[in-house]
Amino acid sequence: MHPSELLEIDTNVNYHAPILLCHLYGATDAGNAGGLAVEQLLASLPSQRVATFDTDMLIDYRSHRPILTVENWTVVDMETPEIALDLVHDDAGLPILILHGPEPDTKWQRFSHAVADFAQAAGVEVCVSLKGMPATIPHTRPTLVHVQSTDRELTQGQTDMGEDLRLPASANTFLHFWLASQGIDGITFLAAVPFYMSGMDYPQATLALLNRMGSTLELSLPMGNIVAGTQAMDRSLEESVENNEELATLVEGLEQHFDERIEALKSAGNADPTQSGESFARDFAQIARGEDGASAKFGDTNIDTDALAATIERYLARAEDILDEDGEGPSGQTVVRPDAANSAGPAKHRARHRKPRPWEVAEQAPQLPDNRDGASGGEDEDKPNHGQTQP
Repeated sequence: MHPSELLEIDTNVNYHAPILLCHLYGATDAGNAGGLAVEQLLASLPSQRVATFDTDMLIDYRSHRPILTVENWTVVDMETPEIALDLVHDDAGLPILILHGPEPDTKWQRFSHAVADFAQAAGVEVCVSLKGMPATIPHTRPTLVHVQSTDRELTQGQTDMGEDLRLPASANTFLHFWLASQGIDGITFLAAVPFYMSGMDYPQATLALLNRMGSTLELSLPMGNIVAGTQAMDRSLEESVENNEELATLVEGLEQHFDERIEALKSAGNADPTQSGESFARDFAQIARGEDGASAKFGDTNIDTDALAATIERYLARAEDILDEDGEGPSGQTVVRPDAANSAGPAKHRARHRKPRPWEVAEQAPQLPDNRDGASGGEDEDKPNHGQTQP
């Protein structure tokens, strides 16, 4: 089977876009941080279906069983797993492709080859993923975001990790590595999620990821629903701490540990490490594995973290009720709006995720071609203008 046979493209959609957001769930995503971000963008921005993949060739239905709906003994619906590509536009009009669905169970190389061919035809410059990582940090402190990339240049400004790692790859990272061989950079934004929240939705991490992605890629992203979710979560967690002595003790210890490390980083020359996202870059891997000293510090407290998580979840089940009581939350949407996105004049041809390469001259971008026949390949004049959009 040729890779192109794995997906069906709607050639009536002009899907040229400089950014591909990839979220294939199945691997670690603590707090459902990346999943909530993709749900938010697909729900709040107008979208068009661009392509669907042949799930019969990629998915083992025994690991992703279709969901059956039965009403009064009558089968009325069957929801099957779906891997799809949708096109959205941010609030400033920039097109973004979103690849979403479960991780393929098989044919990762052919799948990546098919995505790479599509991305080349669409003029994609960067593939982005969003992910939550469990960490020994408290929910009462800022959410830290670290950057992982296939290009060393894109990780500049962060302190060294401190050690090399060998880890099982997720489908997202596998795809990033494959696309890098085709000249398309890959960036993964990693948000640190309190380990006791890793099995539940944690919108605080989602908000941090969307803010970081928005500022890095100069995007205008609607986040009103996520902001409302963080407010409800904050209230629920505050109530949880007040009503659970074990949780209060754990959070207090984590706060002390966090603050001590922040002060150490400031003493080392980091003016505001929590805002820069570099606070825990040196040993982010150890934090994710709970090997940064915090686990040892709390190892003698005899806290049943599984029971704690169950207790927290019961409290958090009230979050929707709290939102209902307060209405729909903030009416205005918090939007990342860099000056560049609002400046007058035509867009410039340059990559949005890094400084321009020496050969990328700032020129006025021509109009996107009227031809909407999709990824047909062919001669140079039929290729999309990579990354060029109109304001």
